Amino acid sequence: MKKHSVDKPTFALAVGVIFLVCMPLVLAPETGGATLKALHQWITQQLGQVYILAANAVLIFLGWLAFGRFGQVKLGDAEDKPDYSTFTWVGMLFCAGVGAGLMYWAAIEWAFYYEQPPMGAEPGSAAALRWASSYGIFHWGPSAWAFYCLPAVAIAYPYYVKKVPLLRFSTGMHHFLGKNTSGVTARGIDLMFMLALLGGAGSSLGFSTPMISAGIARLTGLEQGFGLDAAVVVLSIAIFAGSVFFGLERGFRKLSGFSVRLAIGLLLFILLAGPTAFILKTGINALGNVLQNFVSMSTWTEPFADGGFVEDWTMFYWAWWIAYAPFVGLFVTRISRGRTLRQVIVGMLVFGSLGCSLFYIVLGNLSLYHFLEGNVDVVAILGQGGGKDVIVAVLDQLPLAALVIAAFSLVSILFSATTYDSAALALAGSATRELPIGENPARWHRISWAMMLGVLPITLLFVGGLTSLQTVLLVVSLPILAICVLMAVSLVCSLQAGETAAAHAAEQPADGAAGRMNAAVEGGAR
Repeated sequence: MKKHSVDKPTFALAVGVIFLVCMPLVLAPETGGATLKALHQWITQQLGQVYILAANAVLIFLGWLAFGRFGQVKLGDAEDKPDYSTFTWVGMLFCAGVGAGLMYWAAIEWAFYYEQPPMGAEPGSAAALRWASSYGIFHWGPSAWAFYCLPAVAIAYPYYVKKVPLLRFSTGMHHFLGKNTSGVTARGIDLMFMLALLGGAGSSLGFSTPMISAGIARLTGLEQGFGLDAAVVVLSIAIFAGSVFFGLERGFRKLSGFSVRLAIGLLLFILLAGPTAFILKTGINALGNVLQNFVSMSTWTEPFADGGFVEDWTMFYWAWWIAYAPFVGLFVTRISRGRTLRQVIVGMLVFGSLGCSLFYIVLGNLSLYHFLEGNVDVVAILGQGGGKDVIVAVLDQLPLAALVIAAFSLVSILFSATTYDSAALALAGSATRELPIGENPARWHRISWAMMLGVLPITLLFVGGLTSLQTVLLVVSLPILAICVLMAVSLVCSLQAGETAAAHAAEQPADGAAGRMNAAVEGGAR
């Protein structure tokens, strides 16, 4: 079998399903939108609480895994050292995991909660403001990153320790699949992952693309619309296709490093040039509120009211993270050789959560300040469906506004590019027959998936509507959630089997030596 040869059935099925999904939406957008809305309502009402339970279960499981007896298990051989420094590793996993959706929601999410607050708070009250400044940090915190982390450790263990030469989602089920790594079950699992990733990627670009378009329109005077949105998608594809062409070392590593440094510089400028005291005071208060109420926020199901907060926000976010989880898990596996399970789990949950918190504290509290001061009527603009316009209007309040908007748009484009660069790598790996440790899929194969990732986003932008994007995430995340449960069981079984084998191997030399000594004693006696 030729190395890096394409798994043609998996590749063809994934491409075929993309067009089967997109064509009806393009030919009958009104009917497609109504169908997606009805499907969204059914899933949230009938299956919504499953997401709440899953978030808590995954977080508890990873805590047990990291700080239990398996925490020091190394992903690789005993002599293997981490391939990347901690800063580079954190930057790469962060850029792969967040996308430009973080830039969008960090700036405006509080306004939705201010108008329709959780926990029974009165809309527009001080309590509503407290929850509004806090809940975004919770939605992008440890529970969310736990969904990313579970597939990462479940795939990394058999890939690096068991030496399974397949960097696929189904690799996480190695304990159950055994040698049947290319059978119908394994291919079905990989196909579900690929569809979930394409759905999640489409949704993320659907959120962030209009925001980037608004920034470009503000700087250039171009008219906002579907044409400019499509051009932004094409530009993002061109950037990450170029990064894919140059590979992980010369492409993604350098691009993610530049993206992180530019983002840190942008946040620092906004913090210093904006309302510094307000941002810090509100941010510290929000962090304390999340820490103090983490358990209640994690288990709140809104049982005595029908405000729709849990369904519209918490369930939506958990579905989003689940849909992305397989590809982030595959990518983190690719860059985590030489690290222990504890290092991967703690690194992802802590550094990922802190990074997202910084964006929410700086961007969210900047827009909150200008709303409270009467400079930008954030709530009114959002009521007219102008989330992207809010962001531009808020950034316009800063010194050197044009430069800030340009930097904000560039960071958003780069975050999109780095996310889909890693997504293309994960998709190509899943459709490659064999991928030895440390190697990448064929270059043309990765570039093909980079192009394919733009098809669904453009389709969803054409159909339009937040509900359409939410529904796609809910639908594609359900089978992935079920597989992740089996992955957790598979990982524990593999770890226990490895522990038993190691103990048995440690006993063997002693038994052998004892046997030889006994034989020698008996021989001497004879």
